[in-house]
Amino acid sequence: MAAGAPAAYREVTDVNFALIALQLNHESRAAKYKRLKRRGTRSLIFAGMVLVVLNFLFCVAYVLLNLAQQGAPM
Repeated sequence: MAAGAPAAYREVTDVNFALIALQLNHESRAAKYKRLKRRGTRSLIFAGMVLVVLNFLFCVAYVLLNLAQQGAPM
């Protein structure tokens, strides 16, 4: 086949099968990469939201402690 000789039907079938398998393998890897990327993005968004909530809670605690200190008689 590589030398330019006519290929047998079985050889052409084997090459076509290999090309189809290569395409399926590529699509599978691309889908896996896309899922992994999506999961990573969701994880980063979740971690960011947790940090925002923790920051908010610490700010509320700080404000409440300051108000409690100002209102307490000495």
